[in-house]
Amino acid sequence: MMLILLAFMILIPVSGFIVYKHAKFLGMTLMAIPLFLLFIFAGWWFYSINHHFVSSTSLSEEAIAGFRLGEPLMEEDFERLGSYVKREQPAGIAYSFDSLYVSVDAENLISSISSSRTQLETTSGLMIGDTIEKAKSLYGDRYYTYREMGLGRAIVYVDRENNYQLTLWTINEKTISMIWFSVY
Repeated sequence: MMLILLAFMILIPVSGFIVYKHAKFLGMTLMAIPLFLLFIFAGWWFYSINHHFVSSTSLSEEAIAGFRLGEPLMEEDFERLGSYVKREQPAGIAYSFDSLYVSVDAENLISSISSSRTQLETTSGLMIGDTIEKAKSLYGDRYYTYREMGLGRAIVYVDRENNYQLTLWTINEKTISMIWFSVY
């Protein structure tokens, strides 16, 4: 199939170049077809992976393990979750607990929460190990897909009103392996 497509992308402009001597408009049209198809493919690709084009999903009530974006990280939270590793970052501090990762900004407000442990769940009831179908039934079909080397494929829900983003990383594009909730 790829060979046929490649042959098409080469033969059409070459035939356009040959025809150009006799019919300029037809020759130019034939030479422009691969460029036109490239623009269509690039536009479709950009549209399908860009969060600017996906419809908004309300995530204002969402939380993971009781942590909400934009709320302060309290001393009681450290006592409840136990030992942690603290890392300074340019935009704040990241805390790595046994089952949860929490980042705060310079004002100690939570800016991202992520988990890859099965015992933690979102306010909506989504847990690690659940299926993508369950996520779609909870959050809807307004998402975009994303791939990152080393992490795999994710579906991403965007809340434009609150600037929230819920990223659900998958195993074999069927099972949720990590949940990441953040401010964008």
